[in-house]
Amino acid sequence: MEIVRYGGSHAYVFKNISSNKLIINIEGSGGDSVLGTRNDKRWLTTHLGAQLLQVLNDRYTFFIPEKLNRQPGLDYSGEIDDRSNYTSNKILDCYVESINGYLAEHFYSSIILIGTSEGAILLPLIYEKMDAKDSVKAMVSIGLGGLSLYESYKILSASPRVSRNYKKMYNHIIEVFDFVEDYKSKNENVTITPEEDFYGFNYRWFDSFMKIRPFDYYRGINIPVFFTHGEKDQNVPVESTRYIQENLPEKPFEYKYYKWAHQANNYFDTIDFRNDISEWITDIDESVPKTLNK
Repeated sequence: MEIVRYGGSHAYVFKNISSNKLIINIEGSGGDSVLGTRNDKRWLTTHLGAQLLQVLNDRYTFFIPEKLNRQPGLDYSGEIDDRSNYTSNKILDCYVESINGYLAEHFYSSIILIGTSEGAILLPLIYEKMDAKDSVKAMVSIGLGGLSLYESYKILSASPRVSRNYKKMYNHIIEVFDFVEDYKSKNENVTITPEEDFYGFNYRWFDSFMKIRPFDYYRGINIPVFFTHGEKDQNVPVESTRYIQENLPEKPFEYKYYKWAHQANNYFDTIDFRNDISEWITDIDESVPKTLNK
């Protein structure tokens, strides 16, 4: 692994010296490094990138941008400065800075973008801001779909698939968000403090992510996209992905639904899932007409 730095951002590169193809992997939310957490001896947790490397690193170089100033293997859940900066705009700027910086120095004939959960919220926004977007052959969106979190939480707060405690949480998040939006509309220079714990984040995260609606970006995207979603997902409803499938049928998009929730349940589900993504990327990267990238 090589750490590359551009401006105030950095990323991790897992180089395949025999390939001119690149996968850019955008991880989901959380308080740790995008690589996971580790102690002196071993990795305690890892994320999707660690799985995909095992099935695609023989054909692709991997580029995984880090969030903010986090360092590999560390957990920042209790750090106030990190919480203060953890907003959609700052994360997006961080990702785009490192991606465009790297691609300004390295040419790849084929680029695949992958986003998971929070990363899938930002996926089409990153694509729009990329300087080398003509080289992007396809994208993979995992566990998010096209609706905003606000719309998703509205669905989950009334869904029979969702537990009572989750419904209470989503109703409360919506109630607080509506109150804050109304308050901000009537008062200038409102500051949201980063110290407050709000369902594992601070409210600044929700305030910045709630109204991003990926569907509005996918209407203008004409490259292949593979959408995956768990049918029992209680974090983002499966209806969010089905909304794209039902409303953008003319697009070169493909869909696969799984029996599990927001992520694979066990080792065997994980193996099947990473193999599905690997097979789709391999097939699409060999067959996609170049005209789709125009």
